[in-house]
Amino acid sequence: MVAIGFEAEKFILVFFRVLSMLWLLPLFESQSISAGYKAGLSLIIAFLLYGPIPAPDLQGDAYLLLLLIGKEVLIGLSIGFFVRLLFAMVTAAGEVVSMQTGLSLARTMNPTLGASVTVIEQFQNLLAVMIFFAIDGHHAVLKGLAVSLKDVPPGSVALRPVLFQHMVVSCGRLFAASLRICAPIVVTLFLVDLSLGILARMIPQVNVFIEGASIKILVALTVFTISLNLIVPVIGTLFRGMDTEILRIIKVCGVDHG
Repeated sequence: MVAIGFEAEKFILVFFRVLSMLWLLPLFESQSISAGYKAGLSLIIAFLLYGPIPAPDLQGDAYLLLLLIGKEVLIGLSIGFFVRLLFAMVTAAGEVVSMQTGLSLARTMNPTLGASVTVIEQFQNLLAVMIFFAIDGHHAVLKGLAVSLKDVPPGSVALRPVLFQHMVVSCGRLFAASLRICAPIVVTLFLVDLSLGILARMIPQVNVFIEGASIKILVALTVFTISLNLIVPVIGTLFRGMDTEILRIIKVCGVDHG
């Protein structure tokens, strides 16, 4: 009975780390994916991963088990938040472009996500999903999760403020990458706005700002199409090395030996 109880405790800890991570992944945010599906997939992944990893023997202490479950949930949420942040930075670049072109006012309802998005933002999101699967990003996430369970097993991580400092630094790096994604279009639209402003001063009779709206959309779409060969590698760089970053997020907490 002691061995069965120990295995059950270890499985529960692994399950909650996996479940909390999957809950925040953008790939599972669709309203068509039920909570039961997420829980079932988490059970399968946890069953495949929990066997060879070490875990503390709680001796049936329910209160200590709840405490460790809370730690695993926070760690899983941290991992899921980082992956979600990658997708958010890509879609944020699309939102910036939409604001520059005026397309942010033309929003459509996305029934999958249950939110209103712009056309460019939706395109950026779909592009990010395709690149994520093309470079085996889902394998990188699972590999990072498996390595983290092996190197930092359940119950051995101490949550420390340095984790949140690391997440802030990661947000800064990802925001800089997001600016690189939309930089060609933003710079081009700035030059277009500057040209329209000069033209408005030279020819006051022409309402260049009304006519310029269609010009900005045409220029933005043209530059966006041309710069795809520059945007795609930047997005791919964001998704590469996720397994290493996931392990860094967990290890930055330090190991609690007490």
